[in-house]
Amino acid sequence: MSDPTTGRSLVTTCPSCDGLTFTLGVCACVGYGSRVLVTDEPAPREPYQECRVCHGVGRVANACGRCGQRGQRRAQRVLTVVNVDTGAVASVSVEPGTVSPRPAPDGGWHLPLKPLIDELAATVGAATWSDAYGQSGTESAVWLPREWSPELPDDERLALETRAIAGDSGESWQVYRGRSVAPLPVAPEHRLGQLCALADRLCLDLVLEARRLNGDDLLWDIRFDVPGAAVPASRRGTTYSLVEALGTVTVPSAISGIAARGIAAPARYLVPSVESATGPTKPVWELDELERRVLADCTDLRTGERLPGASVIWRNGRWWHTTLRIAGRTERLVERETGQLVRRFTEVLRRGWEPPDPDWLGEPIGRTPCPSCDPERGLRPCFCTVGAPAVDPDCIRCGGTGLRAGGMACHTCLDSHRIYQGLIVTITDLDHQVVHLNWRAADATPAPLVATQPGGKPVVQLPDRFRLATHASTLGVRPEDLTEADGGWPVDQDLRQGYVTLHATDVEPLTQHLAHAGRGRPGARLIVLAAPPEVPPLPQVIRLALGLGLTIDVSVCDNRHHADDPLRVQGISWHVEITLGAPVWTAGEIAPTDRPTLAGAVAYALDYLESVLAEAVPDDPAQPVAVPQTPASDAIADPEPLLLRLAAHHAEQWVTVHFWSTGCRVDLREQGNLRHLATAADLTGALAALGLADT
Repeated sequence: MSDPTTGRSLVTTCPSCDGLTFTLGVCACVGYGSRVLVTDEPAPREPYQECRVCHGVGRVANACGRCGQRGQRRAQRVLTVVNVDTGAVASVSVEPGTVSPRPAPDGGWHLPLKPLIDELAATVGAATWSDAYGQSGTESAVWLPREWSPELPDDERLALETRAIAGDSGESWQVYRGRSVAPLPVAPEHRLGQLCALADRLCLDLVLEARRLNGDDLLWDIRFDVPGAAVPASRRGTTYSLVEALGTVTVPSAISGIAARGIAAPARYLVPSVESATGPTKPVWELDELERRVLADCTDLRTGERLPGASVIWRNGRWWHTTLRIAGRTERLVERETGQLVRRFTEVLRRGWEPPDPDWLGEPIGRTPCPSCDPERGLRPCFCTVGAPAVDPDCIRCGGTGLRAGGMACHTCLDSHRIYQGLIVTITDLDHQVVHLNWRAADATPAPLVATQPGGKPVVQLPDRFRLATHASTLGVRPEDLTEADGGWPVDQDLRQGYVTLHATDVEPLTQHLAHAGRGRPGARLIVLAAPPEVPPLPQVIRLALGLGLTIDVSVCDNRHHADDPLRVQGISWHVEITLGAPVWTAGEIAPTDRPTLAGAVAYALDYLESVLAEAVPDDPAQPVAVPQTPASDAIADPEPLLLRLAAHHAEQWVTVHFWSTGCRVDLREQGNLRHLATAADLTGALAALGLADT
């Protein structure tokens, strides 16, 4: 526990390194034997004599990562629940002697943390809460050493609790975000029905897959795929039952990775005259029967052999069951830090049989091989070819050949090894609204010249029907709200507005546009989400950051007067970042990662909140972790109108407002430098000091 006289935290010798700041361990080469070419199969445990790490000794000293090479650990864990709706924050510091040990379910004793989290949630009025990974802390506990017993003297019990808390693998500061109103629960049967209906509207497969973990254990995965997509090389599932999988799956998680899985899938246009199935021929809510059938398919009926797994696919308004079988193995060489080459074998799985094609698939989309990469030899275009008219003959990376081996994807095809002559664009809110567009290179129409690049390349603009901005209004959203459903990245300005920079005069603008937009798309399908991200509004995020004792930077750049200039960034760009205190920008830094909407910038900031919380934990173990306590506060006035006024006054320049608990600071970024403009108690006062107050 913290010393009340010094304010120092209770520390103990790091149990991982015994206070030495480093650990001695067996070198990684030992498990592979004294050979340069090895596999992951068991081998004689002897050091590799030419090892680059241990030089043949077999043992190495590693910096202790558990204590950060300090030799001591802090015997403290802080649990925090913040109500995003009210700004209330409640925390508790878990230290030796503050939590009553209880018998653990599997024997022994532990310090249960779930009751503390429940109490904190009640304090801030949170009906539901979770961490950044969707966990509510149900299993959270600190396990005590086996020798702990309630009969031990107080000093011995506290010493053992100190060792347990200091050696616990949990985060030193764990924050749970709560909401005042819990969402209505969704029955698994109803959830499955929703996913089936959405798959029908999106013209996608819904795949329920059970993959073998080891022995009889199977992990369930629920995902969307394009027809003909390959079975994923690795397991995605994390749950042990279909009901549990339906309770954790979200539409974004089900669609995530669809491009990588379907990169080699056949590309075919959608048939506009065929309506998606509106009612299944067999009820989709018979979960028990569905799960039992998939589990039964995980074993070969004739031989009793355990198969890698099985799946059931929702297509054409019905379920199609199929097994998963081993189709072969791929081999690759991986160089380890020891200098050894490891032969890694990966099992390639296939379905026992493929369901018939869905009715909504039409004619194939034409394609040509990628002219830039050489997949046979694993070569991709060199960096010197990007945006250049010719290969650099003096390039040290490729030796003037224009091709080099490496992990970076081919910039021409994004490793699909094909150039499509058509594209299927699906614009959806991932709920009930869906618009499908078949774009064909044969539909080429005149594209007027709208600008010329500094190097002389012409820039043209395609007709309205090939601009995503035109179709955004159909779904009632702004063009800036369009993002890629797989990955969440904003749709770029050229796709929104139909701008095409012509690299050759003999290529049709639409053909080049489709080739570029179709790079790496699954089955030549671009799935666009037409909905803003579901994030708290900016005032609530500011209140959340300040309640946690953090600060927040909101940056904005107004480029609205570039509305008709395809060579410049158009509209308003935003960047939001939760920080520890100091302004983010310093002289010489590049512009921030911008988003075309404020909601997108807020989502980006919240994605990195856990990293900020980890940085907020003091490096010195003797310095205690802060225990923030903030009562519910009045709503903060929305600063967006003031931010837009400030940005409009400094058009084309990034303006950053740094908010902290007692005030704000306004800075302007110009010519790579940061210039201070004003400091005040609030943003209204800062604008008044700058002469920009509302009159």
